[in-house]
Amino acid sequence: MNKKLLLTSLFAIVVGNAFSQTAFTSGSLSVLRVGDGTTLGTSALPVFIDEYSTSGKLIRSIALPTASTGKNKRLTLDGNTPGVSSYEGLLSLSQDAKKLSLAGYDAAVGTDAVVASESDQTNRVIGVIDGAGNVNTSTSLNIYSKVYISSAVTDGNKVWVAGGSANIYTTTIGSTDATSIIGRSGRSIRIFKNQLYVSQSSGLVGPLVTIGNGLPVTGKQIAAAIPGITINGTSPTGREFFFADLNPNIPGDDVLYIANTGITDGITKYSLVDGSWVSNGTVKGQYTGLTATVSGNEVTVYGIKYGATSSELFKITDNTGHDGSISALSRSILAKTGANTVFRGLSLSPQKP
Repeated sequence: MNKKLLLTSLFAIVVGNAFSQTAFTSGSLSVLRVGDGTTLGTSALPVFIDEYSTSGKLIRSIALPTASTGKNKRLTLDGNTPGVSSYEGLLSLSQDAKKLSLAGYDAAVGTDAVVASESDQTNRVIGVIDGAGNVNTSTSLNIYSKVYISSAVTDGNKVWVAGGSANIYTTTIGSTDATSIIGRSGRSIRIFKNQLYVSQSSGLVGPLVTIGNGLPVTGKQIAAAIPGITINGTSPTGREFFFADLNPNIPGDDVLYIANTGITDGITKYSLVDGSWVSNGTVKGQYTGLTATVSGNEVTVYGIKYGATSSELFKITDNTGHDGSISALSRSILAKTGANTVFRGLSLSPQKP
């Protein structure tokens, strides 16, 4: 092989390896972090997925793009706009546990007032990360103009998106078009047992609702309350949530955990009893991210304690089972953010292909 060809081949190998990723560790946690130590404010900041072990050891950090490369767009998030920051940066895992989704802005780091940007100038971007660590930010949409975008979830091809205007959208990975399926704002959007759920802020239905039947892709869907969990003077509005199936005598999921950012809300547990969801108490505090693992009758709840300038990753071990109270349970802190960085969303990491 001549020297020129050899150098060309070596260059191709180096470039290929530069863009390859490392697979996620089985059973790890993925935490969305905003900021790199620069002062948090209303401008766009870099976004990272920090991978942690369940004991709180940082495994690695994946940087979302801050420059467009090929089909991939930038994905940045607001630093700390009052009344907005707790709505953004929420995470969702696909039902087959193979793809992690998030949402942000196609904006340069430092772009001021990014939340208030016009979406035809600053597209809203969906990020999808697979179990091998490959990042796809090719889904760029003219939606949620002048308001925040909160979250997205995928089934591997289709995507559902929630944000601050009165619309929840569906699209496909890599698309530039989206269809409104319902006139309602949303925060965390997730799929459990082939049903689309969203924690929401508009309407008088409840802190967590179903959207249509199954995984809808057409307009004029209906938001339905979770039986027993309705809006009242003290009910939470909801951020991330998790369903579990603990009682073998009840078909389907029968325990629900919802994270909330209201000072008196916290993480609330509900259990399905006689067809209605009843409260099993609350671990007080302000929380955004939430996921869990289930082993027999024990649920290990992982969460993010919200803070405007600092935050915590923690766990709660709930061995009270179906319809057992969590009010007396305490948090075990696993990790804290450094200066001028914050955690937002939380998920189990996507599985290897």
